[in-house]
Order: sequence, then structure tokens, then C-alpha cells
Amino acid sequence: MPIGLIVNCCAGFAGILCGTLVGGLIPKENKDDLNVLFGFCAMAIGINSVIKVHAMAVVVLATLFGFVLGGLLHLEKNAIRFFAWLVRTLHLGGKNTDMDLYITAVALFCCSGFGWYAVLTEAIAGDPSILFSKAVLDFFTAAVFAATLGRSMCAITPVQAVCLGLVFLAGRLLAPWVTAEMMADLTACGGLLTIVTGFRVSRIKSMPLVDMMPALLLVLPLSRLWSLIF
Repeated sequence: MPIGLIVNCCAGFAGILCGTLVGGLIPKENKDDLNVLFGFCAMAIGINSVIKVHAMAVVVLATLFGFVLGGLLHLEKNAIRFFAWLVRTLHLGGKNTDMDLYITAVALFCCSGFGWYAVLTEAIAGDPSILFSKAVLDFFTAAVFAATLGRSMCAITPVQAVCLGLVFLAGRLLAPWVTAEMMADLTACGGLLTIVTGFRVSRIKSMPLVDMMPALLLVLPLSRLWSLIF
């Protein structure tokens, strides 16, 4: 049983509840500053992940190809439409939801490189400790977003559980072929996307983040191919 994954998702949901409850007590200008501060923290986390890279060329290629693929599939536009529908269907608000910030939260909780790395570590090595550490981080991250976005954040938790659950199952199937070098490149790729997330949350530069998510699927086979060639 993926204990770490379950704890991580529950911690994120608890953070959403806490952030929703206290969000009304925080002045709007402080909420904006809180988002900017979180964006800077995300950049720092991303940089810390990128320096663990094994082959930077692999990360760059995966990011470029992933971005092109995501753009062709219109992933960001489709994600916005899906979550806008989901929030309305679950009666969690949605009319005044900042969908740009909302989709950023979706990407962080469902498709972060650190999250995938932590889930794959539990799936392959049976070690949930990284997910336990991530649970603490996700609690506060969810609280920050929920303070601004409110109860609409609750719609993210079931999608996060499904996405990370699929990553866990994939990790179990791919365990014999995944190497330490591939995991390092996955972490670095996720770190690069986390830096982009930080820029977006801080309102410095808004890149179509969801369109970049296919990079996380491409980086593992590209890393394996790189190792075989070089």
C-alpha cells in the first residue's frame, strides 16, 4: 500500500481546509505578498533540484520537446476548461476564481518533478520518507493557495490522488529499468519546471506551465537513451 502517497494527499487536503478557514482573515495585499514570497521559495526549491542533474542536455531536450507537444495538444487550455467545469460541478465556486493561479496550483500538486520523484522512490524502493517530508511542504503550500483561491482548491485533491497513483503504478512496472541517473534527470527536469512555476506565481513571467508537463514523461526515456549512447 502506498502509505506515503496517501499521507501526502491527506496533508495537502488538510492544508486546503486550513487555508480556506483563515483566508478570510488575511488582508488582500498580504495575500498577494504571500503568493510572491511563495514564488521565490519555489524558485529556490527548483534550483536545488536542478543542481542534482546527471545530463543537462537531456533535461533541456525533454523540456523543449515536452513544451512543443503540450502546445500542440493545448494541454493548458483543456486543463483550465476541465477544472473550471469541475469546480462548478462540485459547487465550490468558480465564477471569480483566478484560473491562472489555480492551474499553477494544479501543476504543483499533480505534476511536480519532486512529487513524481518521491512517488517513484516509494514505488521502486518502498521508501515513503521523501513523501512524508513532502507532505509537510504540501500542507503549507496548499494553505497558501487556499488562502487566496478558497474552497475551489478542494477539487484538486482527487485529481492529485489519481495522477500520483498512476505514477506509483508506473513506478512498480518500470522498477527494473529505472536507474539512479534517470531519477536524477527527472528531479532536475521537475526543478526547472518548479522555477518556471515560481516566476508564474510571483507574476514575473507567466509561461503556459501545463503545456510543459509532458517533459516529465519524456525525460526518463531520453535519459535512458542518453546513457546507452554516451
